[in-house]
Formats: sequence, C-alpha cells, structure tokens
Amino acid sequence: MESINSVYEFAWLATQQIIVTSDKEAIHIKGFGSGFFFQYRDRTFFVTADHVTHLDDFDAGIRLGKDDYVWVLNNKKSTTELATMLTPIGGIYSFDLLDTNDELSFEIPDMKDISFAIMPDTIKYPFLTHELRIKDQVMVQAGKEKVIIKSECAAELKETDCCLIEGCVRWNVIDGIKLSRCNAIYQDLVLDSVDSDGYYIMKHSNPVVYDDWAGLSGGPVFTDKCRLIGMLIEVSKVNDDKIKVIPIKKITELMDYAIKYEESVLGQTRGNNV
Repeated sequence: MESINSVYEFAWLATQQIIVTSDKEAIHIKGFGSGFFFQYRDRTFFVTADHVTHLDDFDAGIRLGKDDYVWVLNNKKSTTELATMLTPIGGIYSFDLLDTNDELSFEIPDMKDISFAIMPDTIKYPFLTHELRIKDQVMVQAGKEKVIIKSECAAELKETDCCLIEGCVRWNVIDGIKLSRCNAIYQDLVLDSVDSDGYYIMKHSNPVVYDDWAGLSGGPVFTDKCRLIGMLIEVSKVNDDKIKVIPIKKITELMDYAIKYEESVLGQTRGNNV
C-alpha cells in the first residue's frame, strides 16, 4: 500500500460508504451511511450502525423480521456509475438487550445500534476511494486503496483527545444510475460526558446541523493520532453541538460473542459430520 501522509488521509481511507436497498438488484434505495473494515482476532469485520442496516426497525422501535440489502461502494470501475461500484455485505449480526427483570423487555427489546458482518475469505480487496478535496486542494486522489483498520489502532477516548470523523453527506442518485455525494470532514470533537450506557457524548466546536451530518452514521471516529475510539451512531436534530459515539470496546465485546457463536456452530457441524 502507498504511504499515508496525514490523519485526514488515514480517516478518509478507513471510512467506507454504504447504500441500503430493499432489493437485491440495488434499484430501490432506502438509505445511506458509513462503516469500516476492522481486523480483530484474525478475522475481518465490516462494522456499521444498526439503524443504517435496519432502518425500518428503528423507525418502528421493534424488530420487524425483515433484512434489507447492504452494499459498500468499492469505487473500482467508477466513482459515479452506481451499478459498477457496489459490493454486497451479507451475514450481518444485530443485537438486542433483554432485561430479565422486565417482562416488557421480551416484547420490545432494547435494540443495540451496532451491526457487523464477519467477512468471508472470498471477498475481493482492496476497495478504492473517490477523491477528497478541501478548498480546491486534493487531499486524497481517487483510486487510492482503502484501509482495513487493525485492532492495534483501537483506543479508549481520553479527556485530552481531539477527534475527527470523515465521510459523505447529501447523497443523491440521479436518473437511477448517477451517484452524487458531498464530502465532509468534522474535526475538533472532544469528550463532553459519558452516558448511562457507557457511550461517549462528544461536543463539536460548531452547532451540529443534522442534514450536514446525515450519512456519517456508522462511521469510525479517530483521534488526531489516528487511534480508533468508536463509531458514530447519533447526531443532534436540534442543532446543538453534541453527537453520540459507541466506544470501540463495546463493539469488540460483541465481536467476541459472535466469534464464540460461529465457533460453536462450526463445532456442531463438524460433530454431525463425524
């Protein structure tokens, strides 16, 4: 891989863009978002927010039992021709929290806003990026290889850390085939508080305008030292300066569970074949 010259370039190359559709032909688009590839315990995960992959569930407040189709933009042949730039992501995990002391919890579980897939060995890397330009200066050229984040990059957020998130907003598909998107970089994010779930409430240096952030959900959040501290799941809809970020440790805890589950299933399969 070519060298990476700045945290802006690293964050850009580490952030993937997502399209969610209701059909396997990727014609009927339901939403857009962000995500990232993450290497953990000898596996590669694709990670995003569950409200990106299960938009209808979060709108309804309950699991509806229907999965949509999730696609990552690979940009291999084009950065605007939608049909040529999509890689499907299947086998997505989602998680619900049940309170055994609350009977209602079994009917309406607490949906955790984390989803990921363990990527098969058949997936074809690398994905490529489209151009990142800031004030007429090209920060990252189109066609550069995207980054798979290594677990050694993960860290807990400190009060002294200054963070950033990058990605695409204001998505639009023209005539069903041409993709339009605006690049976004938000820096100067600092820790404001930690909520009752252990999630970071972070404060931006300017008011958070929802439409200027929509599409960044599920994206990785980095310190200015290129350390991955978590994933964006919520921005304010009242134009204050707050966003919510799930710590990466909360995500890897669920990855440990998924690994144990898949190892258990594999062990049962091998036992049945003996």
